[in-house]
Formats: sequence, structure tokens, C-alpha cells
Amino acid sequence: MDIILSIEDVDLQECELLVTGFFQDERPVKGTSGLIDWRLNGTISHLLKEGKMTGQWQEATLIPSHGRVIPPLILLLGLGRARDYSTLRLRDLFPRLFETLRNLKSSKVCLSFPSDEKYNVDCGKSTEVLLEGMADCFNSGSPLDEDWATKLQLFFVAEEEKFPEILLGVQTAQSILKDRLKIRIFTASEKRSGASL
Repeated sequence: MDIILSIEDVDLQECELLVTGFFQDERPVKGTSGLIDWRLNGTISHLLKEGKMTGQWQEATLIPSHGRVIPPLILLLGLGRARDYSTLRLRDLFPRLFETLRNLKSSKVCLSFPSDEKYNVDCGKSTEVLLEGMADCFNSGSPLDEDWATKLQLFFVAEEEKFPEILLGVQTAQSILKDRLKIRIFTASEKRSGASL
């Protein structure tokens, strides 16, 4: 599995699928979901207003980007109430996310979950937990999952000041999972040249 770390915006990532989460009790939607809503001329807000999405825990909605962002597909995940959001709760979300990614056969995926201080979730720890959750799913899956895992590229986007935290989270997961899952770490510019950290 390749992990690509980038400081470019999520809507500029060269991937097949952008995965982001939003809360059922936070309107208008904020963070990456808010950016995507703006780029899609309020599509997310309209879906919420029409009751086609709610943001309830583990709700999943796949929408096309219609070329308004680089990833052609966007997977919106309901995170439940903002006050219930935590790193441990995120880990509970990953088996469902893993199954969805596998069913979509997406191999280049950008992940963006809320990690602002107001949510009390550390972006480095949530990255580490996500990778550990993915490894648990790979280990309980079929040999086809192993083939998919080796081809999987996960993009993590970070503001410059949070970049070291996310890198530490990925390196920690890489160390913990070294016997279970091979993880290679790249920055976006290094990915093009093939250099790794």
C-alpha cells in the first residue's frame, strides 16, 4: 500500500475517489465537505435539504463530481453527532469504509476526515488508527484483498503545520504493521519521481 502525503487541496488530488465525512448536527457542512459543497454549487446542501442524506452514523452516499474537482467520485460518510466524534469512533467506521472501497474497486483514494481542535481528534492519531483498521480488514479478507492492498494508494491531505503530525501517524502505523502490511510513504512531489521516505 502506498501512502501519499500532500499539502495541496483535496479537490486537486489526482485520485479516483475522494472520501470525506460530515456531521448530522452541523449545518452548513464544514471542512472538506463544505469545500466540496461549494465546488459542486451546493449539491450536498440540496441533498441534505431534500432529506436524501442526513449525516447519521455510517451513512454512505456516492456522488459524481461532474468535473468540478479532479476526483470523479465523492463518497460522503455520515459521522453522526459532532460531540460523539472521536478517534475510537473513527476506527469503528473503517470496516464499512474498507468494504465500500473494495466494492467500488477504487485503488487511488483521497481520505479527509475532520481533525480540527474543536472536534478533539488528533489528525496523526486518526491516520494511524485508520491504517490499523484497514490492516485488520485486509487480514480477515480474501487473497483478492491482498492484491488490491498492494495496488491501493491512499492520499492524505494536510495543512503545512499539520503535515508532521500526519507523517508521524503514518510512520507509527508503518512500524506497528510491518509484519502485516507493507506501507510505502511518499510526498505528492516524490510520488511522481518514485522516491520514498
